[in-house]
Amino acid sequence: MRKTLLLLLPFLFFYLVGFAQRFQQYNSGTLYGSFENPSQAAFIPDSSRQFASNFFVPNFYINSYLKGNAQATLKSRAFLGYYNNKNLEIGQGRLNPTHADLNVYVFMFKAYTSSNGKQEIGVSYQVRADGRANVTDETIALFNGSPSFTQPNYTNVFNSNGSYEAYHQFSATYREQVTKNFSVGVKLSALLGVAYNKIDITGSSIQFSREPGNTNGYYNNAEWGLAGSFRSNFLPGEFNVHKKIESFQNPGAAISIGMTYVAPGGIILQGNLRDLGFIRWRARGGTFIDNFDNRTTPAHIIGLTTPNRESNVVNSLGDMVNAAPVYTSFNAPITGYADFSAAKKFMFGDDLTYTPTLIVSKQTFSQNLGGAWVNNVKYKSVGATVSGIYNYKTFDLGLQLAYQTPNAEFFIGSEQLTRSLNFLNASSGNNLSAVNNSAAYSGAGVYLGFSLKFGRLIERWRNETYSPTGGEQGPLGKAWTRIFHTN
Repeated sequence: MRKTLLLLLPFLFFYLVGFAQRFQQYNSGTLYGSFENPSQAAFIPDSSRQFASNFFVPNFYINSYLKGNAQATLKSRAFLGYYNNKNLEIGQGRLNPTHADLNVYVFMFKAYTSSNGKQEIGVSYQVRADGRANVTDETIALFNGSPSFTQPNYTNVFNSNGSYEAYHQFSATYREQVTKNFSVGVKLSALLGVAYNKIDITGSSIQFSREPGNTNGYYNNAEWGLAGSFRSNFLPGEFNVHKKIESFQNPGAAISIGMTYVAPGGIILQGNLRDLGFIRWRARGGTFIDNFDNRTTPAHIIGLTTPNRESNVVNSLGDMVNAAPVYTSFNAPITGYADFSAAKKFMFGDDLTYTPTLIVSKQTFSQNLGGAWVNNVKYKSVGATVSGIYNYKTFDLGLQLAYQTPNAEFFIGSEQLTRSLNFLNASSGNNLSAVNNSAAYSGAGVYLGFSLKFGRLIERWRNETYSPTGGEQGPLGKAWTRIFHTN
């Protein structure tokens, strides 16, 4: 079973992983938001205490999505234990795009270090992963054997691709209020790669056959040929404790830079280049590349009508993509984003605020473009955020509920509210309509965050009751003054 899951890792949709919450934490003032968007402040002078941490309570987001004909197929396999292939179109090579990410902050700590320059420094440890794939209907159908295939021969209907990476990320951040209306933040990260898989099938063929005396009308066996490339830092079925230790031989680095400017009229403009970096997957850690093509000598699959049909297909696929691995090192970029946002905060009395934010986000090494219209309403310490989100060419509704004071915060929400409710109904196993529902896409997501502030109260230098700072600027502010001759 472990070998099955590992080999299908680039293909499967239902990852139980966390997604780096992208939109609803903008301009939130949370500790989580200050690490994701480093120019955002985590402290409020004269209100917050000097230090902030999550105290090893993970801040996480669980998310996944799937488009295409295979929605009901994979939900029925996950929740009911069988494949419902009725929506699959065999012979067309139609793709099912899938995507899932992991970004869990295990530990966060920040300190407010200057009253006038509003300098903040922090450290964090997070576990991240990214998985995506484009898988054909026929690829998914074959794991259930041959009943969906009515013809004896098919060509190029298994041409699919997928990738998956997982790594540790250790970061240090610095934020400074350079001028009254302009702040800069930087996040430097050291990475340690854990797992990497990338497969690209560019050519394929299959020929089915029946055994003598076959009476059920289905094909029993097949000759399966694939051509393409596969690179990984472990062979399927070999990701064990020893491999996890070896994974620390895969170093990397990343940088995030953020800038926030409050324009005339109170418009808050923010730009972020997040997690621009790479990992060096090293050969001595078991990393290999395999360019395979066995179409002239195809693999033999038996028992396509037996209870072992799924494992038989998995074993055949594993033998093909690991036919002649060449151990070597290579560099691979991690998933990063370039974001821009515009927001404005409206006050209604002393207790009620409304902050609409428009966000555009682009993945740095892919064509994916996303965006959101985020609407945050807060009354005293209680807030709600409703968002319209466009991501991976799909639309959905986001909702967040939060309790936030200057020294404590807790939030919970989803950026796929309607899809998550369908997923919850489907996961019960008793709601066939939810399992068989094939909407524009299927998905699920929920995120949660928590942090507390402690230490002495932050007081601006003119009101300082402890040790007055004299209003010294930070290093970026001093450089800004020298360059632009400002006061």
